[in-house]
Amino acid sequence: MPLRLRRSAYRLAYWLLRLVALVRPPRGQGAKAALVCNGELLLVRHSYGPDNWELPGGGVRRGEDPAAALRRELDEELGLAVATALPIATRRGPGRRRRHRTHLYRVDLESPLVRPDRVEIIEARWCDPAAPPAPLGWMVGEALAAVRWSRPPAR
Repeated sequence: MPLRLRRSAYRLAYWLLRLVALVRPPRGQGAKAALVCNGELLLVRHSYGPDNWELPGGGVRRGEDPAAALRRELDEELGLAVATALPIATRRGPGRRRRHRTHLYRVDLESPLVRPDRVEIIEARWCDPAAPPAPLGWMVGEALAAVRWSRPPAR
């Protein structure tokens, strides 16, 4: 299937889920990563949803551990095999999404090389946490603060 058609399918599914959420707010979990390398944070723009810079990650399947879901999503979206993810916070979603919880993790990488999935990710960019691109998604600010004020773990 051509890339353009696959991206259109992602956008359609996203908007259909948004419509369903008007009637029945989502209840579930997500996992996102503050990927850090050489003091920079990786942000992505998805092919669906608002045109914001977001943290990579995705949904947690029923019965799945959030850290395992994060590892799966990072492999799917960026081709990363991650061994260690340090929990930063768990937050409830904004507005009607308050029944949805998102787990935020910090992942320190030795190399900035990623292989973004061309269907799901339009652009991936390493940025200085003090000067991120705009506009930002709802949980990115917390990740930026965590990256700016925390030290990477000792190796």
